[in-house]
Amino acid sequence: MSSRPCCACTERQTMPADYLEPYEQAVRAGGTGFESLLWRSKEFQQTRFKVLCEVAAAGLVPESEPASLKVLDGRIIADMGCGRADLLAWLTAHRVHHNRYFGIEAISDLAETCRRRIVQESLPEAEIIESDFASDLSIFGSLVNDRKVDVFFFSGSLNTFDQQRAQGVIDRAFSAVASAGRGGVVFNFLSDLVRKPPSDDTGPAHRFDTMAMLRFAARLSDRVSLRHDYLQGHDATIGLFV
Repeated sequence: MSSRPCCACTERQTMPADYLEPYEQAVRAGGTGFESLLWRSKEFQQTRFKVLCEVAAAGLVPESEPASLKVLDGRIIADMGCGRADLLAWLTAHRVHHNRYFGIEAISDLAETCRRRIVQESLPEAEIIESDFASDLSIFGSLVNDRKVDVFFFSGSLNTFDQQRAQGVIDRAFSAVASAGRGGVVFNFLSDLVRKPPSDDTGPAHRFDTMAMLRFAARLSDRVSLRHDYLQGHDATIGLFV
C-alpha cells in the first residue's frame, strides 16, 4: 500500500440544511478546531472511534472467525461527515492499514482543513469529497460502485438529525452495500437507554430511541449488532452487515 497522501474534492449540492447549521455556526464562531465538531471531549470521541471499529471488525468476518482491527486492513472506508478527519488519524495511529479512506464532508471549511491535515501529517491513502450525504441521494451508490467502498462509518454525524431522517440515511447507505453484495454500515448516536438521566443539555444533538433503531436495523439485515457498553450508556453503536 502506498503511503502517498492524496486529496481530491467534488463539489456538494448547495441547499439549506437545518442539521448542518449547528456545525456551520460553530465554524463561524471559532474556526475549524476540535470544538467545531460539537463533541463533548476528545476522550469521548476516541472511545466512539474504538467501538465503531470493533463493531465493524466483528461484522466483516465470518461468524466462525475471531474479530480484530486487522480485519479493517485492506478495506475501503467511507467516513460520512468526517469533520477534521479525526477517524483517519485514529486508524493511522492504531496501525490499521486501510486500502483507501474517503472522507465525506458538507462544510467547506472543514473539508479544506482535512485536505491540509492529510498533507501535513502524511495520512495515507485519503481523499476528501465535499458533499452533503443527506441531500445527495447518489452519494452512497457512487461510493460503492465507483470507489468500491466496503464500509460506511457515521461517527457523531447523525447527532443533529431527527430519528426518521437518520433512518433514511442509514437505509440508503445499507441499500448500496447490499446491492453490491458486500460490506456494512456502522453508526453511533446518543442513546435514550441511559440509566442515569443526564443533567446536561445535549445542545443540538438528539437522543434516539435505541430499541426502535435496533428494530429498524433488523428489518434491513439479518446481521445486526448493538454495542451499549461504553460511556456509561449515554451512547450506542449499531452495525448492519451484508
